[in-house]
Amino acid sequence: MNSNQVLIISDNPSRFFIEPLALSPDKCRAAKLDSIRYLGFSALQTVVIDCASISQTLKKVSLGIRDDHETQSLWELLSGTRGPKVYLLVEKMAQTSPEMQQLGVEYIIPGELRKLVDTTVDQQTRSFAGSEKFTQSTVLTADDVRSLHQNGARNLPDGCTLTPWAAEVAASLNLSNSKHQLYFLLPVIAESRQGLANQREELFSLASRFPGLLFIVNELYLPVFNGLFPSLSGRTVAPSVHWASHGAFTGEVSVQMLVDQRCFGAIIPPKKPYTDPENLKKLSAPAQKHGLALFCTFTLASNGTCDIIASDRRAADGMISLYQSGVVDPGRLPESGAVAVTKDFLQQITIRKGN
Repeated sequence: MNSNQVLIISDNPSRFFIEPLALSPDKCRAAKLDSIRYLGFSALQTVVIDCASISQTLKKVSLGIRDDHETQSLWELLSGTRGPKVYLLVEKMAQTSPEMQQLGVEYIIPGELRKLVDTTVDQQTRSFAGSEKFTQSTVLTADDVRSLHQNGARNLPDGCTLTPWAAEVAASLNLSNSKHQLYFLLPVIAESRQGLANQREELFSLASRFPGLLFIVNELYLPVFNGLFPSLSGRTVAPSVHWASHGAFTGEVSVQMLVDQRCFGAIIPPKKPYTDPENLKKLSAPAQKHGLALFCTFTLASNGTCDIIASDRRAADGMISLYQSGVVDPGRLPESGAVAVTKDFLQQITIRKGN
């Protein structure tokens, strides 16, 4: 289907093109649930799910049941962090359930559907390739924020304001309206799938309390982590990355492999050959192209006898300086960069904030 159309998933698709809704076929397309597995979602901006017609399937998905093509396709749509914005069409507006909030899903009523379709299509005629198109008076919607993220932006334009929902989306995507962004990197320790699953409540609690928190996950457990916690998959960091796109590098992972696992970033090991300038250059190019953040703990430049770590959030070649929590005071955090933390360190931050 055309990427500038809104996709509506319903077992009664014809009702959307007749009164009282009478939506334009040029602006949206309705498809039955059993056909969505043949559709690609990556190019779409907005998908609307008709709750009334597929309520039983939605209930199964909310319980984590994926026992057929329909539930599996719906789960992939709802859990994708880089996919389209998903709305649940309901007859009466209600507060979004915790399960749907974790997946970034919002409710909409039939009376607002036409406005959503028109707004989405109009916004897609704009280009979000560069944030310079936004002025200080620009008010960004959630769709604006998602489009910026899909085009590789790591920061929101200076001076722009956000709608309440756009602010939530920006926080979930780790987009800041400031050039200074501080990340916390917390290692996730697990020796089995069950051991990882047992940390569910703690990980979600930490993620909600610290918007800048990212989770360091062993490369082998990334697929397991994404399957258990799809709403956190965009907040993972791999402990290493290799500059080669392919080849016999036993135990190594490439930028593309991490992007396929929806990683936010990767840590460059502080040792040779990773720190060789030519290898760093080979690594930074694909990382910038695919939007993979690179964290480094080593010095990036030298001035005579003194090593310098870049003070800006983005260091040389787009790298982010990573500090160990042992050398950072929880009460005097840096304005930018990243800090490798422990749960005790996060607790000290919480206590100092008075939470």
